[in-house]
Amino acid sequence: MTFNVDFLTLLAFLGTFQGILFAVVFWLKNKNIANKLFSLLLLATSIRIAKNIFVHLQQLNPGMFQSMEFWRMAVYAGISHQFAIGPLLFLYFQSKLESKFGWKKSYYLHFIPYFILIFITPFISWNFWKYGGLWMSYLSILSYFLLTIRTYVKNNDKVDQGTIIWLRGLLIGIAILLFAYSPALFHYIGYVGGAILYAIIVLVSGYFILINKEALSIFRTKYETSSLKKEKVEEIKNAVEAEMESSQPFLNPELTLQVLAASINVPAHHLSRVINQEFKMSFADYVNSFRLKEAERRLLDPRNDHLKISALAFECGFNSVPTFNTLFKKTHRKTPSQFRTDAKHAEST
Repeated sequence: MTFNVDFLTLLAFLGTFQGILFAVVFWLKNKNIANKLFSLLLLATSIRIAKNIFVHLQQLNPGMFQSMEFWRMAVYAGISHQFAIGPLLFLYFQSKLESKFGWKKSYYLHFIPYFILIFITPFISWNFWKYGGLWMSYLSILSYFLLTIRTYVKNNDKVDQGTIIWLRGLLIGIAILLFAYSPALFHYIGYVGGAILYAIIVLVSGYFILINKEALSIFRTKYETSSLKKEKVEEIKNAVEAEMESSQPFLNPELTLQVLAASINVPAHHLSRVINQEFKMSFADYVNSFRLKEAERRLLDPRNDHLKISALAFECGFNSVPTFNTLFKKTHRKTPSQFRTDAKHAEST
């Protein structure tokens, strides 16, 4: 029996193989949590895409694989990986955007559907996927994709420009694949169409990373590539402290890492390193610490007694009253209102 394969299938296979190869490289290179999550994300996505290539091969070679039980199980296992892609994407973005990110046992809960489906793969039929399973797998990725966007929008001001560009590009790539594999378009694109898109995304990303040394740095251990000397670190530390005290940029609720870095004429990733390393804080925590100190000072000033807590919070640079209340209570173990009341009582006694 002749085995048929076309150029598009070979291209799709090449991209999938490249994705698996990258997954192995990132797993072995600098064993930090972000690299491991990205490696697993690549692997899960590549396996899911490989499933479509296998099905396309089956269409090119009717009857060749239908009698093979392991082939059916491989296809169903491939679909099951869709329930792992969403959580891995979400957790990878958290690991890149949150300076204090660490693995928690509770994160395993995200993967319960995936583990269950992998376990029961030998016992389910195509009807499970046809009548709801495929829709659930797509909605799983879509839901986590939206959560990932929310995390990115909320925290992208905490990282350097190179990381922002990488994560933004990754979001665009995932969005393209979601669009291509959407139930509305899949009928037109077919099994191999999305796989080819994935191959193009992987090959272009790989080429970009290999020729761009700055891009490579986003996969290295934090600060591994930094060439900042101790004197320069101290200089930036003093400069940012002086800027925060004199110009009070923290009063601007739209303050970002890039804006603050530009105000003291240093690269954003250098400033991020200094804040993280010298102050043991993320950029957001560092800025909020100044806002909290300013809020405390204004709460103690009798001239501000006419101001509502919400108005005072906005004046100090917070753009959310609940966030202000939560951070203030965490710092002072009392709400801003209680703090103001206790201060008045102390003055009168």
